[in-house]
Amino acid sequence: MKEQLKQEWHSDYGSIPPMSETLESTVSSPPEPQSDANEQRWLGYWPFVWGATGAAVSLINLWRFPYLVGEHGGGLFLLVYLLCVIILAVPIMLAELLIGRLGRGNPVIAVASVAQLAGISSWWRLIGYLVIAASLLILPIYSVMGGWGLEFLSMALEHRFEGISFASSRADFDRFLLDQTTMLGWHSVMMLAAVALVAAGIRVLAWVLKILVPAMFIIMLALVYQLSSLDDFSHALEWMFVFRPEDFTWTSVLLALGHGFLTLGVGLGVIMTYSGYLPKGSQMGRLVLRISVLDLLMAVLAGLVALPLLMSIPEQAPAAGPESLFVSLPAVFGSMPGGFSLANWFYIAVVAVALSSIVPLMEPLVAHMQDRGWPRYQGAIFTGTVCWTLGLGVVMSFNQWQQVDLLDGLNFSELLDYLTANVLMPIVGLTMAVIVGWLLPVEKAREAFQQESKWRFQAWLLLLKYGAPLLIYAIFIMPMLQNWLL
Repeated sequence: MKEQLKQEWHSDYGSIPPMSETLESTVSSPPEPQSDANEQRWLGYWPFVWGATGAAVSLINLWRFPYLVGEHGGGLFLLVYLLCVIILAVPIMLAELLIGRLGRGNPVIAVASVAQLAGISSWWRLIGYLVIAASLLILPIYSVMGGWGLEFLSMALEHRFEGISFASSRADFDRFLLDQTTMLGWHSVMMLAAVALVAAGIRVLAWVLKILVPAMFIIMLALVYQLSSLDDFSHALEWMFVFRPEDFTWTSVLLALGHGFLTLGVGLGVIMTYSGYLPKGSQMGRLVLRISVLDLLMAVLAGLVALPLLMSIPEQAPAAGPESLFVSLPAVFGSMPGGFSLANWFYIAVVAVALSSIVPLMEPLVAHMQDRGWPRYQGAIFTGTVCWTLGLGVVMSFNQWQQVDLLDGLNFSELLDYLTANVLMPIVGLTMAVIVGWLLPVEKAREAFQQESKWRFQAWLLLLKYGAPLLIYAIFIMPMLQNWLL
């Protein structure tokens, strides 16, 4: 049936064929992905976990989450954040995983297949295109900032941090942002590496991610151990984990909800696409929980690495944003014993985090092009070219186009980020909750979750139908509508 569905797309993107016995059988035994036949399979359970975790963990986690925790109540914020992930992000992530498992294809085909199972209009397939658009818009930002990591890794290897002051570090970063050629060069390196990995196929990609993502955690754990002897390490632990109700406000709740939704990459299509490559019989609930825990672990480790260093700067409070990684930390590395080694390993981890995010984000469009008949390597090159071109605008947003107002005071890079995080991801997340929670027959979803206990399935369905949509509307949709209408 999947081939029939593809042929329908190849002709004129017409309506979905009527339901047949073949498609009905895909609920209990989904067909294998057709692109490259058996090549499109993960080598096991953990490669999928590492790949999805790599997509969820991003540079934003490294510089934003520790600051949010410390500024908004420490351990209390952390507890509320965990609840928000369970109530909001995990149910929708499971819905995305379910759509991918039932559809067994790129986001467009996956959503169309589930829409057909639900007996609803084929126009719902347009959500698949929004998913692909979301991944493409955020990818160039990660690539450019991954290039920043390469630049600072090269600076660390050249001993350029030694004896540097905070003011000098600030000046170096400002000069770097004005250097379009260097930024574009590093962005090109990141995209070339990503294209090469994606073009190599799922088996090679699974092998690389199985090494790259655990290596990120090992490096961060080693850095935490190395820094645990610093005087400010205990202050960092207190800043992140001690409950401070006086710092916790309603704004803190909204920030926890928003970050909990965005941090796992819900709506970017990575989970939806990769789940089509999962071995049969995988427990989806356990998969999502492990991805969520690993994402949180990386954010906490990043805080335990960065905060002790940032707190050692006199009269310089920790702050959110890339400046903490590329302005403050170089000055700290340059003034501490063993700073050369710490800087090298830290920026290796930064580059690894960026690359592990970029590679999975290419997969939705590459899979779509494969299902349209393109060879995988051509799809990877085309996707990389599109993202590299968008990256030109991101690079120029930090210099020549910095003051260009495209929409409500946003420059090009800020607009890409806004469209992804505040428009596309919430709309896709809300739509997936509606399709799976309200339109797909319960027995179809239950068959896909047959390895989960009945009470877990019912709890998930309850959160998906009521909790997640209401929270998405309150946090994202309602403010967006108010901003546009008022």
